[in-house]
Amino acid sequence: MTMFESFLYMFFSGISSIALLIVLNLLLPVKVERIQKKLEGHYIRSFVIGLIGLGLSFAILLLLYYIFNLPLNEFIAGQRRPITNIIVFEQLLIPGILILLFIVITICTIAISTIGLAALANCLGQRIEKARKSLNPILSGATLVVLSGLAPFLGWFVFAPVALCLSFGSTVQAFFQRKATPRTLE
Repeated sequence: MTMFESFLYMFFSGISSIALLIVLNLLLPVKVERIQKKLEGHYIRSFVIGLIGLGLSFAILLLLYYIFNLPLNEFIAGQRRPITNIIVFEQLLIPGILILLFIVITICTIAISTIGLAALANCLGQRIEKARKSLNPILSGATLVVLSGLAPFLGWFVFAPVALCLSFGSTVQAFFQRKATPRTLE
């Protein structure tokens, strides 16, 4: 891949990420607002819940990856019978279930983080709009989130992980919050 191709890839990835955050803000305004309220009120709680949730997700994914590759590693080490003698159940069903579980956990983690990033972009866009009138607060917030994550070193290793933990944690808080039941006085 040449330098020009990698620049084009990064450019169009950034544009499509900005578009995704804007579309999520427009398609799910109620959910994004609810997540944004959790994000604005409880930064540290959102970060800790996101750190724990993402850590558990990645640990489960690594465990599934290890379990999936275990028969192959044993065969390579010579501790297992040849692949032709393995019964069909071991050969097809168990790896298929592991791959399906891996894909479902990955998609859920990405979806939860992306909805939270849309709320983070909305929050930052509204703060930018208060300070200075811009064209569209959602566009400016999404651009800020994406370009901050693409910044070398500081964006990759500091901003992106913190933003992912915040977005994942606030989304989990908003989805699993308790509904307040009105108390009646008698």
